[in-house]
Amino acid sequence: MKTNINPLLLAIPASCDVCGTTLMYLALVMVPASVYQMMRGLIVVITALMSIVFLGRKQYRHHWTAIVLIIIGVFWVGYVSVAASAKNSDGDSGGSEILGILLLICSQLFTGVMFIVEEKLLGDYYLEPFQIVGTEGMWGLTYYVVLLPIFQ
Repeated sequence: MKTNINPLLLAIPASCDVCGTTLMYLALVMVPASVYQMMRGLIVVITALMSIVFLGRKQYRHHWTAIVLIIIGVFWVGYVSVAASAKNSDGDSGGSEILGILLLICSQLFTGVMFIVEEKLLGDYYLEPFQIVGTEGMWGLTYYVVLLPIFQ
């Protein structure tokens, strides 16, 4: 196994993490924390489906059962949240809530891509965990040093 990796390769999952985290925090402003936390369970479904498509993994019956149950649960939580928001607001119809849920789903897509890219990239390597975390953290810091003044 290889024990040395080009640090530029770790910029890819770090960029997915930056995008996913930023979208998650934007979504957290628009939806209640309880809905946010429950909707984050969708990452299991996204990662499982991406692992089938990109890594060639096989899912068994119990995996598919869990995936279907998670989809039903996440859909139900999102639906009830939007319906309650529309009912309690004066003519707003829950637009902010829907946007927050959509942002949360997009953030989960970025996070799922990050997991799959990391597994694909690091599958052939035996690397020190602190080295990986430190390198990805360095890339994340670099991204935010550039992005925060722009966002400000």
